[in-house]
Amino acid sequence: MKNQSVTGLSVILEQMVAYFSNRANVDDLDVLNFSLHHLFCRIDYMYRTALPELLNGATAPLTEQTLTDDLSLRQNTWSKLRAIKHIINLLEPLCNLLVDATRCLLEALDLTGHMAGASPATTDENTIPRLAAVVQSEEQNWLQPLNQEDWEQALTTLIESLSSWQQSYSQLAHFVNHFAYVLPAIPSLTQLDEIFNIVLDSTGTIFGDILPGFQAILVGQVVDDATVATLLFDLMQQTDQLLLQFDAALEPLHTLIEHFALMFHK
Repeated sequence: MKNQSVTGLSVILEQMVAYFSNRANVDDLDVLNFSLHHLFCRIDYMYRTALPELLNGATAPLTEQTLTDDLSLRQNTWSKLRAIKHIINLLEPLCNLLVDATRCLLEALDLTGHMAGASPATTDENTIPRLAAVVQSEEQNWLQPLNQEDWEQALTTLIESLSSWQQSYSQLAHFVNHFAYVLPAIPSLTQLDEIFNIVLDSTGTIFGDILPGFQAILVGQVVDDATVATLLFDLMQQTDQLLLQFDAALEPLHTLIEHFALMFHK
């Protein structure tokens, strides 16, 4: 399913890039494509593999006694916690890139078009990009019949992945229960369950609501840049939310990892 989801995401990103073609810097479009693609892949791995391996609902909660008696269990838990922290360390720069690229696209919209309620100038500098945008829009209209079927299939596979993340995470034990024995020493552990819930919600909004919102562009329902700007602002807001959650997750994860590292030396 993952390969199909990545293919579906590529179809959607292709349409986004097509909308901004000749209106935005190609490097910014590459960064947008790259960051969204890898954000999806990393989140997919975290909720399908990394978190389930650590918090399998069928596994009994950890206790100090079981960890003392079972060296391999301590080592496996330590390794899985480090893997999750490593994913977050990779996600942070991706989100920073995504915020920067989105901001550049908003600036490009402002330069090559006009937001709702603003009166466009009639200088040559403003008219030429507008004409280019009109030509591009006509080309997109010509391509619509060819892409609509692919778009529908892309949305289906993407939504299936989001549902899979939700289902997988709902079956996992909570951090606060799985690591209950260390809660007095690491009270910030109580934050992790809410953090990963918010991350799931924000990524679901990005890939399940914001990116599919560009379907309106594909079928010719969007006639001004204001709607596109709203989608981009929403994308920035959700990405900023992810950055806040990643930052909040690192401290309790680091402390938990250090706890297991110290156990090796006892």
